Amino acid sequence: MSALPPVPREAPRTEPTLHERLDAVAATCPDQRIRFHSENAELTYAELVASSTRMAAGLAEHGAGPGDTIGLLAPNGPEFLQAVFAASRLGTAACPLPLPAGLRDLVEYGHRTATIVAASGMRHLVLSTRLQRMLGARAAQFGASAVLDSRALVDSSAELAPRSVDPASPAVLQFTSGSTSAPKGVVLTHANVLACAESITEAIALGPADAHASWLPLFHDMGLFGTLTGIFTGIPVNLWNPAAFVKDPGRWLAEFAATRSTISTMPNFAFDALLDAEPQGLELSAWRVCFNGAEIIRPASVAAFGARFAPAGFRAEAMTPGYGMAEATLVATLPPLGRTPVVDAVDREELTRGRVVPGTKEIMGLGRAVPGMEVRIAGGAPDGTVGEIELRGAAVTGGYLDGTCPFTDDGWLRTGDLGYLRGGELFFAGRVKEMITVRGVNTYPADVEAEAGAVPGVRRGRCVALARLEPHEHVAVVAETAAPEAEHKALRHAIAARVRRALGLSALTVHLTAPDSLPRTTSGKLRRLATAALLER
Repeated sequence: MSALPPVPREAPRTEPTLHERLDAVAATCPDQRIRFHSENAELTYAELVASSTRMAAGLAEHGAGPGDTIGLLAPNGPEFLQAVFAASRLGTAACPLPLPAGLRDLVEYGHRTATIVAASGMRHLVLSTRLQRMLGARAAQFGASAVLDSRALVDSSAELAPRSVDPASPAVLQFTSGSTSAPKGVVLTHANVLACAESITEAIALGPADAHASWLPLFHDMGLFGTLTGIFTGIPVNLWNPAAFVKDPGRWLAEFAATRSTISTMPNFAFDALLDAEPQGLELSAWRVCFNGAEIIRPASVAAFGARFAPAGFRAEAMTPGYGMAEATLVATLPPLGRTPVVDAVDREELTRGRVVPGTKEIMGLGRAVPGMEVRIAGGAPDGTVGEIELRGAAVTGGYLDGTCPFTDDGWLRTGDLGYLRGGELFFAGRVKEMITVRGVNTYPADVEAEAGAVPGVRRGRCVALARLEPHEHVAVVAETAAPEAEHKALRHAIAARVRRALGLSALTVHLTAPDSLPRTTSGKLRRLATAALLER
């Protein structure tokens, strides 16, 4: 059984734990509410304190204790947050697990989940009652010693004796989504999570007049830590399940507007999906901070969304593109409040050679380091130099569960992302391992995807580019389309012509696939490795 690695950074005992922060906030605003719209449920902060304490007592009865990892498999409902804070009260680490995509996904899902259970040394797995009914005996096959129903734990009559929990101990074991590689277990301490929440709170001046809203899954870092930041501030929190957005983005937007929420968290593809929504009748003037992250942010998406919903009161300065990653808990850079999005125009070809010169390729500015965080380009390279983005700060993990060291010799986190700084502003260029090199020419896949995705007939944001070696070295484009089969040949030609014209790529193949068939992570990002596997079938 794997054990959580020791945490190399020391934290003073005066710094609170997750449950201590919740208890303090609930003492001042016990009747503040967290609404789970898709689940038709709600919790007051006082009820979250009481129910998470009962769940902790129930878990302790089943042998959970300090140093353990508690798996959590639940939708965006009360049981998810109850389990996170119950784990905190016990001195155990909560390990959120992705939900199955559906009944057809259960075999592959079981293999993926069993891998995480084994890697984390998980002995206890908490399931929502509905998921336990759905999975049945399959849940026991994941490998945890005890599979426990969340409702039964909350209804426990056991009492929990007060215990001291070290803020430097693991609070959350966050497995990365695996969009470009196999998932890794990121160990985050109480101190990491609270430092991240404090950074966000200061960066966006979060206060009592705000309200948080999100449809992102709570098992994803952007969903979980954005929500916890809202809770730690004592503001109203509104949560939906991801399906509510995916099935009908326009309806979700109307429900969001009705809550008068001021803060939201979404990846870039969501803004593309919302372009079909009708702005008439919406009131979006309360929307103060619109976080855009978790994937490449496209200036065209940002501009189109702003123009579409300006008549409904959406202000351009509300759009808040940022940079972050699970290894930094959540966020590393954000733009200053009240600033409209900044776009840099650079030469596409020169950028692939590591040089930043004026051109026509647009790159979104992602702001400066948030309070408590530092950002640099590898080795402290000067402004205008492309290199690996490196981070340092209180919210940065001490390491991975498998002991892999992601740090430079002088203590900076190597992100695996390429970018450059200009006047302290971060611009993202691509992933180190994703650069496509074909016949000696370097190309960022995002550039190929942007060109292919602009062709009429390609589903917006549903396109993947990757390098292929067989039967010869070339770039493969895989795009979703709803066009009838009779139009596919012409569409493939149109995509190839546009990509070749814009990027000068000669070795290119285009593959079309049905809507919603490209593999995506649980947060909605396209999975390049899984897409490559599709081509090999």
